Amino acid sequence: MTNISITNSKNNVGAYINDINLKNLDQDKVEEIKKALNQFGVIFIKEQNLNPESYQNFAKSIGQPVVYPRLKGLDEKFPFINVIERKPDDKNLSFGSSWLHQDTSYLADDRPRYTMLMGIEIPKGQGNTIFSSGFNAYEKLPNEIKDKIKNATGIFSSAGPISITRLEREKEMGIKSSESMKAEHPIVKTVCGKKTLYVSPGHLMKIKNVKEEDANYLKNYLIEHVNKQEFIFSYEWSKGDICLWDNLSILHMASEIKNCKRIMHRITIK
Repeated sequence: MTNISITNSKNNVGAYINDINLKNLDQDKVEEIKKALNQFGVIFIKEQNLNPESYQNFAKSIGQPVVYPRLKGLDEKFPFINVIERKPDDKNLSFGSSWLHQDTSYLADDRPRYTMLMGIEIPKGQGNTIFSSGFNAYEKLPNEIKDKIKNATGIFSSAGPISITRLEREKEMGIKSSESMKAEHPIVKTVCGKKTLYVSPGHLMKIKNVKEEDANYLKNYLIEHVNKQEFIFSYEWSKGDICLWDNLSILHMASEIKNCKRIMHRITIK
């Protein structure tokens, strides 16, 4: 199998895949990329500058792209590509900002496994994406907390605190928001043989299957825990960069953007 060059990122949150051209991939390299994605949770591939067809085709090599339930596609030919745009005169919060989250944790079934972003127009010095590793966060939990949450489940809702950013984007795009969606998932998951925290602070409403007197404490503890700097990596974008991550093990959020334009193309993948 073809070897690819990999460099760990800060705090061991994901890894860079180096010296690769996504426009010209054989199956061996695709399998190596998938292997790295499963191992590190999030991968960063610099300056690919794919056109919509190549970008969507790369997504299909990873899995089945899905239509995101809350946003429109780029056009009829590229229904899986969502345009995430920040305009210079926007005063509201950036889409997906202020709260770490795992995409569509409020869906009971058919949640996308992976999310992929490509930088189309990138402002200098702004617009980083913040990643947190659920693998690392679980590993560093005290044994007492691990024991308390081993059978815990979370109630996740599209009406959670992060919903304000989605509602603002939907209003701008002329989309009428549907009723809120809600789902229940285990707080601790096993992904590729490793345990990870599935917390999604932007969507988590409450924790169940724990002692009643512990529920609020554990919710607040876990949200604070995944936000610790030792589990965080702030990714600085360049035009054409691609980030691809596993929604079960990696949390993310957008950083604040002011007085500038930023355009990203996003695809979610089963």
